[in-house]
Amino acid sequence: MAEHSGFWFGADVEILFSGWPLGHGHFHFYLALLLVFMLSMVAQMHAMTPMSTPKIVPKSLINHAALHGLRTLIAYLVLLCVVTFNVGVIITVLLGHVAGYLALTLYIKYYYPVPVATPPADDAKA
Repeated sequence: MAEHSGFWFGADVEILFSGWPLGHGHFHFYLALLLVFMLSMVAQMHAMTPMSTPKIVPKSLINHAALHGLRTLIAYLVLLCVVTFNVGVIITVLLGHVAGYLALTLYIKYYYPVPVATPPADDAKA
């Protein structure tokens, strides 16, 4: 694999694992892009959901710490994908973040709509 000094296009890239998908053909490259897309989508969804303050109970603190560790791991894996400086991978990460934002926003708007306040009836005009 040739070293690149900046942003570049191409399918000869290693993403997350040494030797993968490099040399395994275009199917593995597109499979890696799908993995990067899903990973960045999940990272965006995790970033949008608020973390509640844990109770001072050991089980709650452990669950809270595990969730924080998972969020950090996912964000770090997305960062490692971006530092390949492959333009296709970077575009895939951006599209994954946009899709994650849209998916979670539409889910919230559909399942948790904000009630519309109706103005009080003005009987004095009648």
